[in-house]
Amino acid sequence: MKSRERELSIGELAEPFGLATHVLRHWEAAGVLEPARRSGGQRRYTPEHQLQVALVLRAQEAGFSLAQIREVVGASDGAARRALLTEHLAGLDERLERLRSAREMVAHVVACESGDFLKCPTMRAMLEETAMSECAATHGRTRSPSLWESPWPSTTT
Repeated sequence: MKSRERELSIGELAEPFGLATHVLRHWEAAGVLEPARRSGGQRRYTPEHQLQVALVLRAQEAGFSLAQIREVVGASDGAARRALLTEHLAGLDERLERLRSAREMVAHVVACESGDFLKCPTMRAMLEETAMSECAATHGRTRSPSLWESPWPSTTT
């Protein structure tokens, strides 16, 4: 550590991020944040640790667990790191698609002229598409037998 670099206490590191100090202690126990040194039993951090905290927070927003963050940061080489991140990126793309679909459905309900959105043909088609894709993803089938025997009233009458 450079002698002119200002050391931070655990509270000084946590406060700008709105974190409680126990969160940083937990991260230390999980192996994703290591103090620069201990002085008189107190953890001391450098400004570089602020970037590490920002990385952990952003990675958590992206759905990484602390164990996954530790694995990515500790990857032995760039190829191993890329492989881990590529796998996670595919999951993020899937989540984004699901969120886009959910947003589209909510936007339709907001704009729907039907008095009962569950009777709206467009909404029912969206729900059927969702059910079929879930069924296919979960069971390898493209149709859910129970969906077609729905307790909802039919819109075709």
